[in-house]
Amino acid sequence: MANMELVQIVKRGRDAVAAWREENPNQQLDLNACYMSHARIPMVNLRGADMRDGDFMGAMVRRADLSNSYLNDAHFYRADLREVNLSRAIAPGANLRGADLRNANLGGINLDRGTLSEANLSGADLTNANLDRANLDRTNLTGANLTGASFNGANLSRTNLSGAILNEADFYEAVLNDTVTGEADFHNCIIGYTVFQNCAMDAAVGLDSVRHDAPSTIGLDTLIRSRGALPESFILGSGVPIAVAEIQDSVVDAPVTTLEVHISCANGDVEFARQLEANLRAQGVRSWVFAEGFRGNPLVDRRATSGEEEIERWIRHYDRLVVVCTAGGLDSETVRNDITAAQESERSSDQWTMFLVDADGVMGAGRNRAARLLTEEHRVFDLTGQAGGSEEYQAALGDLIENLRQEQPASAAKPPRQAVDPRTLQL
Repeated sequence: MANMELVQIVKRGRDAVAAWREENPNQQLDLNACYMSHARIPMVNLRGADMRDGDFMGAMVRRADLSNSYLNDAHFYRADLREVNLSRAIAPGANLRGADLRNANLGGINLDRGTLSEANLSGADLTNANLDRANLDRTNLTGANLTGASFNGANLSRTNLSGAILNEADFYEAVLNDTVTGEADFHNCIIGYTVFQNCAMDAAVGLDSVRHDAPSTIGLDTLIRSRGALPESFILGSGVPIAVAEIQDSVVDAPVTTLEVHISCANGDVEFARQLEANLRAQGVRSWVFAEGFRGNPLVDRRATSGEEEIERWIRHYDRLVVVCTAGGLDSETVRNDITAAQESERSSDQWTMFLVDADGVMGAGRNRAARLLTEEHRVFDLTGQAGGSEEYQAALGDLIENLRQEQPASAAKPPRQAVDPRTLQL
């Protein structure tokens, strides 16, 4: 356990730590399993400190020196680590989810099995960093220097690598799914058993100099989204058959659709959702039913000290969420949770992402309190005529599809204001 006297010294800040170091020049700072959640310790010198299993959730550690420190399984959820020095730190299993690491120095850091999902490392120095088996889901690495970094077995789903320097980086067995690679420099990278799925790589540079140590997987979606710009040497070096490589010329001008639409519904509404899914797909809208019974049991990571960062594997990442509203659906805790999460997403992103569809008339009947609250705040598409394929259904479906395809602000989801008859107003 941490030396509590040292913990209090560190919490007092930079000057207190500097004085302690002057008095104890040969002693290591013992902060093992310390509790520093939301502490404000900018520019503090923690070089070489033992902070294994420490909790720094939400802490402000900007411009601090954590070089050569021991951070095994330490917890920095949403911490402010801007311009911090983490060079050569030992941090396998550390949780940096949502942390702000802009312009930080992570050169030579060991983050094997680390969690960096949703972290911001734009402009950071990760030269020769060990990111093997790390979770980089939705991590922002724009403009980062990743020269010589190792990503063996890492998850780079939805990672932003725009403008990143990846010279000689090792992506053996890494998964790049919907990864943004605009102008990323892949010169002399190493790949093998690497997966490139749903990636637009037409602006990436240096792909013709990649070293192929084993076959890799290049998805058809990646070929289409890259608009025929992948070097033939990159495709053939990955083990893709030459016949597939030759289709590049035919996809140069092919329309690219990346929109992901998920349909949330209760178990009793799966049949309706399946028909809606088929109708959307027939119009070129990529959609998937996400019923409550399709999710299994939530697997929650409870290693950290706050329920705020529990991670449920059954949460999907989507561009649009269609919610099937029925009396039974609005009684479903799962569907209500989906609605709440989508509302929070709309507020934070200012994008219209949740689309409510009325499947049984509950939204217009006025008897269901949840339905009344939703219709007051959100547009509803009336799809009650699905069974008979009525003209009203087709018109509402067309309206839904048109709005799904557009990027619109959250304010566009508001219902149109009803005109007020001045004769009904009372003075």
